[in-house]
Amino acid sequence: MQEQVPRVVIGMDPHKRSVTIEVMTADETVVGGGRFDTTVEGYQAMLEHVSAWPERVWAIEGCEGSGGTSRTG
Repeated sequence: MQEQVPRVVIGMDPHKRSVTIEVMTADETVVGGGRFDTTVEGYQAMLEHVSAWPERVWAIEGCEGSGGTSRTG
């Protein structure tokens, strides 16, 4: 029997040369995170890291209005 992974919110704080992410469950328990370069390799490493949580929503600091959060990725 496969264990169900809970839906998480991935908070992202983007900077010029890196992004920092924190992965939280609905009760705000931090279950993961990391800092990644803003390069193709860093982006690929970040996506590989968050693949552990297939049910995820992104919340990106500094985004407002439509497109302020993304449900993909």
